[in-house]
Amino acid sequence: MVKHLDFVCKMRVDEENSIKYEWNGKTYYFCSQECLEAFKENPERYIEK
Repeated sequence: MVKHLDFVCKMRVDEENSIKYEWNGKTYYFCSQECLEAFKENPERYIEK
């Protein structure tokens, strides 16, 4: 089971059961639609520079 970090809430999510979203050529994984929407509104806020 592969785990990924939800960049919004910092929760670890399973790849199989998460919501996937591709941005800037990379796939991000989210625990909920709410976290995905927050990320979509301002991705730079959640991505470390």
